[in-house]
Parts: sequence; structure tokens; C-alpha cells
Amino acid sequence: MLYTTQGIVLHNIKYADKKIISKIYTKEFGLISANINVGNGPKAKIKSGVIQPLTQIECVVSLKENKDVQQVSEVKCLFVYTDLQSNFSKLCIAQFLNEILYKCIKEQIPNDDLFDLICHTYQWLDKAADNFTDTHIYFLFELTKHLGFYPINNRDKTLAYFDTIEGKFFSTTKSFPLGFDHWQSELFADLFSYSLSNQKKINRSERLALLDCLLHYYKMQIPGLMELKSYRVMQEMVNEM
Repeated sequence: MLYTTQGIVLHNIKYADKKIISKIYTKEFGLISANINVGNGPKAKIKSGVIQPLTQIECVVSLKENKDVQQVSEVKCLFVYTDLQSNFSKLCIAQFLNEILYKCIKEQIPNDDLFDLICHTYQWLDKAADNFTDTHIYFLFELTKHLGFYPINNRDKTLAYFDTIEGKFFSTTKSFPLGFDHWQSELFADLFSYSLSNQKKINRSERLALLDCLLHYYKMQIPGLMELKSYRVMQEMVNEM
């Protein structure tokens, strides 16, 4: 049966001259794998440029139960980035977030809040004139709500150390990455009041520390989470800020 749905392209694998398998996170069906015939000629129904990772699309998909790969027959772009693709820092952040999503989202069920979070974050990043360098920090923390391990905000004077396995603060510390020290825990606790419109001012060392803490928290919560190819690029970008 044919359905029309919004989606965000996460990853493509080329397997023939004009064919790709695309991982698309859709609004109505969650994550799907789709077979897509692409081309760049005047007669091509789906241009390859419209199905690139990060693209927010509307697509027509033939959805069949008990089938691993669906068929997409039509695609159109819903949001045209004006700055993200040409701004190196923004592109690094967006590609990093895309890799996180590709490796962490496995469920084939809809989640409107998660879909809206992804769309809103990418669009906000594209339009932001400044103060966008911590977008990935905000996104990683918010994403834990949808992946099932949002941390418990119980930090006080006696419960000062974050435990990455339990997902909350304790009175004693564990060695990293099982737990964070006092400084790391304090930085991490500040994220509970962080948003794109209420960004905390942090310096380079704090930004690097938070990125490292968040990724290790993810690894403690998602067994088998593979190394991120874009992580080193993100570190280098932060070091140059």
C-alpha cells in the first residue's frame, strides 16, 4: 500500500549505478530502510541530490509488512538549507548528529516528539547567526529522553557524583567512564536547564569535557554502540573555536 510521509535521510548505501538503500527516519513509521532509484538526468524521477543525508523530505513509500526494505517511488525536499551545507562548523555538527541518530535509532515505530526535535534542531542550526556551537551538546542530552535513558536530576550537596550506569547522582564517585568526577558532574547537571533558547556559556575545555561525558554515558547505556567516525572531526572543530 502506498503512503505519503515526511522523513529525514540519515544514511545511504549505493549498491548499483542508479540505486541506493536509504535509512530514513519517518514521521508516521519511524525508521525505515528504502530502496530508491536515483539519477541526475532530465528524465530521472528522483534526483540524487534530494536524497542526501540531512535532507528533510516528503516521500511516497510502498510499505509492506514483514519486509526489511521498502520501495520509495517519489521524493521532494521540504526544507532547503541556506547556510548549513556551506558553513563548515554547522555541517560538522549536523553530520555528527546524523551519525548519532543512525547508530542509535533502531525502532520502527513513530515518535512525533523525536521527529519534531530533529527537524527543529536542524532548521534552527541552519538559521542561527551565532551561538550555535553547543547545538550538539543540547541535542545529545535531549535525545536521551527518546532513547529511554534520560538522567535523573537528583544532584545536591550530598549526591554530587553522576553514575553513568545508574543514570543519576550518588554521594561517592566511580572512576571514569563508570562515573564522573565533581567537575564533570557539575557540568553535566547544568544541562538540565539548557535549551537552544537558553544556552549556557561554556569554554572550550568544558565543551570538550561535556561531549566526552555524554558519549561515554551513551556507551554505558547502549551496549555495542560503535565508534563514531565524526567524533574526531567534532573534537578538532571545538579545538579551533
